[in-house]
Amino acid sequence: MKARTPKWLRWQRGQALAEYWPTIPAAITLLLVGGLVVQFITGSLLTTVDYLNPVGFECEEKPPAYVSEGPETATPMGNHEIQLLSKTYDPETDRTTVVYRVTNVPSPDISHWVLGMPPGVRKHILSTSEPYEIVNVDPHNGIVGIKFDTGYGSGGKKSSLSGYALVGYSPRAEMSSRDVIVTLAGYYEWGIVEVGLKAGTQVYHNTITGPVQKIDPPEGAC
Repeated sequence: MKARTPKWLRWQRGQALAEYWPTIPAAITLLLVGGLVVQFITGSLLTTVDYLNPVGFECEEKPPAYVSEGPETATPMGNHEIQLLSKTYDPETDRTTVVYRVTNVPSPDISHWVLGMPPGVRKHILSTSEPYEIVNVDPHNGIVGIKFDTGYGSGGKKSSLSGYALVGYSPRAEMSSRDVIVTLAGYYEWGIVEVGLKAGTQVYHNTITGPVQKIDPPEGAC
């Protein structure tokens, strides 16, 4: 048989509950407020972590690469060669640097060469490593662009008696290359352009890849 709680003990418990009853809602409120504060702080920390380490976004450490259209080497042009060596865009300065390597093989040596370049591109030239001249139509090959008139070499080795090349002499032994650097303001679309050169009485014409139009750079460059 279960013992019954004395009346005086039940009375004391009831009195104690009555005394502490007003404090119960306040305690519950504090617990709820504390939980909300913890939840807010935790959410803020997670948001900060997500912001510092965004998901699905990778910062490009390098500028966007150019896409080339057309050949990067213009050959054959007699024994000579013109090659696109590099093209880079710097998003910080908004400049494009283009390097062409011109290889001369005597004889005859290259007297000048012309790079096809539309007027809308050449007006953005900031600098070149060699002097250039704008040609609307080159009289030798009909190219519209810029002409580099700094000659190459000093002629092949020839016999002082006959004036002909020595037996067993290879012109390739005397070939020389020079890098021509063109710096343009902005970013460009690339395509096929004409290129030509004159060596002695010989005129050569070919195509190579080059800047054809100034456009907005792609998004995502850091």
